[in-house]
Amino acid sequence: MELTGKCKEEFEKWLVCGGGKETFEKYYEDDDNIYDTYDWFDKHSTSMQYGVYVDFFDSVGQKIHISYSEGLSLGGVEGFYYTIDYRTYNKVVDTRQEAREQAITKANEIYNDANR
Repeated sequence: MELTGKCKEEFEKWLVCGGGKETFEKYYEDDDNIYDTYDWFDKHSTSMQYGVYVDFFDSVGQKIHISYSEGLSLGGVEGFYYTIDYRTYNKVVDTRQEAREQAITKANEIYNDANR
């Protein structure tokens, strides 16, 4: 789950100077070492990063949602899927983590395509 291109550039600005600054301090101290915000963020698990990515994408108008289907919808298939701006982009997958990673990858792609 890694951002690329223009999306990565804008996310890093947002994280340090924009909406992300409300979530994180500019610097994080640990054992007398100071890490900048992005390096500190990058050291966290993908589960922890996911919420911050969702906040970023919310700030640029992309709404990401992870859902679980018990087989009653989506052709009777049970599992997790994601939507971005109410459009379903992936097949149903077995784990929430997999759906999260696919959602961020797709949101990154959509952002970069729209901001060329």
